[in-house]
Amino acid sequence: MNLIIASKADSASINLRDRLLEMSPWEKCGTFDGNDMWKITKTHGPFCVKGTHLISINKIHIHAEKIDEVFERESSLKLRNIIFLSRHKAASGKPSLTVHPIGNWGDADYGGIKGKVTPASSDIMTSLLREIKTNQLNGYDVCFEATHHGPLLETPTIFLEIGSTEKQWEDKVPARALIKSLLEFKIKEGINVLGFGGGHYTPRFTEAALSHKVSFGHMVANYGIPHLTENMLIRALKAGKYNGIYFHKKGMKKSEYRKWKLWAENNKISVFKQSDYETL
Repeated sequence: MNLIIASKADSASINLRDRLLEMSPWEKCGTFDGNDMWKITKTHGPFCVKGTHLISINKIHIHAEKIDEVFERESSLKLRNIIFLSRHKAASGKPSLTVHPIGNWGDADYGGIKGKVTPASSDIMTSLLREIKTNQLNGYDVCFEATHHGPLLETPTIFLEIGSTEKQWEDKVPARALIKSLLEFKIKEGINVLGFGGGHYTPRFTEAALSHKVSFGHMVANYGIPHLTENMLIRALKAGKYNGIYFHKKGMKKSEYRKWKLWAENNKISVFKQSDYETL
């Protein structure tokens, strides 16, 4: 069963939740964290299948550690995937619609645990990004973000976000665009890769995902590379069941690229080029 989580401490999250309840058929099915719990009564796309649950939590979502375990214990349901509805905040204030995996390569300043990542839903996240691009609003960027922040969970999880200021967080128009995408996207499977290098907004990985049959899960931005260890990368690769690594070669220090490419080769981990992917 899939689960969608909203946070009452996040105005964008509640905006997205309310649009989801408006735009698809749900019925109340109990409570969680003292708030109404809902389940969808008709399948809308590959994530919002009939029976998918929607809950609201009181705390901010990045600190909802082990919420998958809590939900499974209280509901006696087994989770397959989780999506958190969230705001995105950026100093630039640029309006944006983003999706990203979660975890921390370095310090856990915003939830989770240092050096640990939550499994990512590569095909779901990448296919959802493509649908968001289809529904892109004028003036809004559409992109992945690199892996960052908590909570740390065992269930494959992604964040779906409106950015980047309160004006956008509480605007129903971008919220409807994201929810329309969530309800209507179709899974397009591709080569499942871990993205390595470049900036936080992953322009190379976003471009590749929008043009080729490749599915991105975790993405290590340049600021995360100095914290990375071999064991951390191996754990992330296993958790995501990746086919290999895709380097943003031109977006990295040459020394880092050579180091990690050699490591991948020595460990018999495939390194993909964009020419290895079929075009969409």
